[in-house]
Amino acid sequence: MTRQAVIVCCVLAVLVTGGWFTLLGPRPRLEVAADFTFADGIFPGSRVAILGVPVGRVESVEPRGATVRVRMSVPADTALPADAHAHIMSPAIISDRYVELGPAHTGGPRLADGALIPVERTHSPIRFDQLAASLDTLLAALGPTAGDPGVLDRLLRSGADSLGGRGPQLRAAITELSRASEVLADGSGDLGPVLDDLDQLVQLLVQHQDTVDALAAATAQAGADFREQQAETGDALTRLSEVLVVVDDLVRRHGDQLGGDVEQLNRLAGTLASRQQELAEALDTMPLAMDNFTRAVTPDERLRLRLSVSSNLSQLDATARLCRALPLPLCTGAGITNPVSFPPDIDPLRALLGGDR
Repeated sequence: MTRQAVIVCCVLAVLVTGGWFTLLGPRPRLEVAADFTFADGIFPGSRVAILGVPVGRVESVEPRGATVRVRMSVPADTALPADAHAHIMSPAIISDRYVELGPAHTGGPRLADGALIPVERTHSPIRFDQLAASLDTLLAALGPTAGDPGVLDRLLRSGADSLGGRGPQLRAAITELSRASEVLADGSGDLGPVLDDLDQLVQLLVQHQDTVDALAAATAQAGADFREQQAETGDALTRLSEVLVVVDDLVRRHGDQLGGDVEQLNRLAGTLASRQQELAEALDTMPLAMDNFTRAVTPDERLRLRLSVSSNLSQLDATARLCRALPLPLCTGAGITNPVSFPPDIDPLRALLGGDR
């Protein structure tokens, strides 16, 4: 074989190998496993889809006690969220089931290669035999038994007895409910702001949770105190009721007189209001006057008075004419020095009058 033929064969071998790896060779895959409560209708080779679009296949189905582990493979560049869910889908009653992965990745952490989707995030359609068994159990519980008509029979009879003869009222209630629904539907545009305000209120309460808790605790304590003093409160309310009865009787009997008294009281209040300055002065001087009054009592329990009066009769209007007609010593004297003792000592008066009589 010539050298050129060898070169041509080598080139062809390289091209064939490259084409095989490109078209038929193994590609990188993302291996994912999921645990289902049951996986009926899922077999190796079943489809794996995202948003209904097939992207991979089921590699194996392995029973593991109470769960079934399904291993799947999808292209390595497939993006799935780290908290992805797995659903076994059944498009029709008679069709091949497939595994749906979702939701679609829109950002954030991605599901890593070899990750396991736990049974809490997997979902399987209920089987017909399970549905039939559940219905049988329900009907057996509600249905009649020997000597017992059953819960459903009693419920229907009770409902019939309750609604018997109330058809018009029930119809009116349904009509009003329909109208209320129409009102809510017409005001659906206003419900949004109301719900937003309600959400803000809830957030505000959450932010002030400590204050709300303190208010609730104080309210509970007030309720407990009220329960403890319920007897005393009841007695007080009873006495208050009796007083109100007496007041009502008084008003009924003496309403006219009370009206006059109230009018006079109103006049008195008006007079006092017009004499505010004098009242203020009296209130200012009253403490000093009362203090002086207490000091006027001597230790020997006698009241001492100080009178600022003159003993010269000519200085008084009532006795000035008498002094002009009769020149008495009291009309021309210097007067008695204050304070004047009480009862007065009459010896100086006798001297001034000119004798012992």
